Amino acid sequence: MKNLFLIFTIIIGFNAVIASDDWSYWGEHGPAHWPGLCIPGKKQSPINIVTEDSVKTDLGALKFIRYDSTFYGNITNNGHSVQIQLYGAPISLQGANLPSTYNLEQIHFHWLAEHMVDGSRDALELHFVHYNNEYGNITAAMQRENGIAVVGILFKLHEKDNIELAPILEATELISNEVGKSTELTRAKIIPYHFLPKDRSKYYHYEGSLTTPGCQESVMWFILAEKLSVSIKQLNIFKTVKTSNGTLSFNYRPTQPLGERKVYRHLDGYSSATTRRSNLLLIFVCFSFLLSKSLYTINN
Repeated sequence: MKNLFLIFTIIIGFNAVIASDDWSYWGEHGPAHWPGLCIPGKKQSPINIVTEDSVKTDLGALKFIRYDSTFYGNITNNGHSVQIQLYGAPISLQGANLPSTYNLEQIHFHWLAEHMVDGSRDALELHFVHYNNEYGNITAAMQRENGIAVVGILFKLHEKDNIELAPILEATELISNEVGKSTELTRAKIIPYHFLPKDRSKYYHYEGSLTTPGCQESVMWFILAEKLSVSIKQLNIFKTVKTSNGTLSFNYRPTQPLGERKVYRHLDGYSSATTRRSNLLLIFVCFSFLLSKSLYTINN
């Protein structure tokens, strides 16, 4: 009986390893071979955001509920990133064009950044992953249209360390050598607001997908325009994280075609009607100037 139990345990363990190895960021299990909607999907993420092609509008402010509270948490090397889950009262996202309240499920990082802006890729991207609380959990929500809302924060390289990242990076060093390893973020409490830029009034929005298999097209993306910073030394700590097939030197998915989708650029108080009136006024002023110049030429 013990031998049967041992064999069963080994088989289960083997299957678990296979499950964690069925996709990666390179090689024969890389993005070109990802399952689900990753290849045939039409609303895939990430994308290259072209600023001048974005539609300026006022979608409304994003409201970060309890992001200013302090939380203990747990950080895990899941073989594809370092993922943080916070304990305590629900942390939520509201506002903008969100149809409901979205609860924070987890936070994770991508190095280099997944989303590009005007063809430029930043050093790091943080994702706050939320699910529509009407669906009860993230598994159910990711199967529904607009079931997931992700806020993306871009980090540019800077010569100085970002001190807010310090406790996360210290914990990352403790779990980097083993897939599935976790540790408590007990040295310092996490305040989610510290991982948001000061200016949260400008952001890009579009409809897309998860950026990992099976790439479900259920995500409302919000990429904040203002960036935070990370030093090369800090970035290199992320790059030491081990995966099942080597060191995770990068974990970003290549950008995907935008297709027929629109990217919206939220600007507080922006009105297309006001812009049209301003354009008409400019045309009237120019016309008046040309008319007066023509009359002056005729009279002289």
